[in-house]
Amino acid sequence: MTVTDAMLAGWLQMYFWPFLRIGGLVMTAPMLNAPAVSPRIRLMLALILTLVMAPMLPPASPLALFSAPWWLQIGREFIIGAALGFVLQLVMEATMLAGEMVSYGMGLGFAQLADPLHGAAAPMLGQFYQITALLLFLSFGGLLRLVQLLADSFQAAPPGSAMPDAVSFQALARFGDICFSGGLRIALPAVTALLLVNLGFGVMNRSAPALNALSIGFPLSLIVGLIALHFALPQLSQVLADLLEQAWSFAASWIGDLHRI
Repeated sequence: MTVTDAMLAGWLQMYFWPFLRIGGLVMTAPMLNAPAVSPRIRLMLALILTLVMAPMLPPASPLALFSAPWWLQIGREFIIGAALGFVLQLVMEATMLAGEMVSYGMGLGFAQLADPLHGAAAPMLGQFYQITALLLFLSFGGLLRLVQLLADSFQAAPPGSAMPDAVSFQALARFGDICFSGGLRIALPAVTALLLVNLGFGVMNRSAPALNALSIGFPLSLIVGLIALHFALPQLSQVLADLLEQAWSFAASWIGDLHRI
C-alpha cells in the first residue's frame, strides 16, 4: 500500500477540523473557560472529544495545506465552536449581572472578592449567583447537552460549509438581549424591595433631617436584602432553566442557518 501526501493530509484533516471546533467551544464554554481550569485539562478534553467524534463524522474534502481556503476553514471551525460556548456563557453572565444589581442595592458594592471564574474582582453576591447558576447548570445535565449540541453541529454544519456571515453574528449579538432581560428577571424581586426601602428612607430623611438615616438605612437595607434574597433565590432555577432552553434552541437554529448560507 502506497501512502501519498494527499492521503496523509486527508487523515490529518479528518481529526484537525473537529479539533478546532471542539477547542473553540472548550475555550468559551461555562466552567471550562475559567482561569482556574488548567490549559492542559482543556487540551486533553478537546483531544478526547475529537478522537470520539471524528470517526463518526462525514468525510470532508481535503484542502491544500497552507492555502487560502485552508486558513479560512481554520477560522470558520474555531469561530463556530467559540460561538456555541459564548451563547451559554452569556446565560452565566446574566446571573452575574443580577447579583451585581442586588449587591449595589444592598450597599455591598464595596464587597469585592477575587473571582476565580474570571480572574478579576467581582461583587460578592454576583459570584454567589454565578456559582449557584453553574451548579444548577451541572444539575440540569448541561455538560451532556453541550456535548450533544457539539455532535449535532457537525451533522447540521459539517466542516467545509459556508463561513458565518454578518447576519449570523447579528443574531448572536441579539441573543444578548434575551440574557440581559433574564438577568433583570432574576434581580427584579430583590431590587424592587430594596428600592422601596431606599425610597422610604429618602422620605424619612426629608421629614426628619436631624435623624441620621445613613446609620440606620445601611443595616436595614442589608437585612431587607437578605430577606428578599431568601424569597427570590428559588426563582433563579426557574429563570435559569428557561434561559438555558432558549440558549439550546438558539444554538441549534444558529448552526442550522449556517448550513443554509
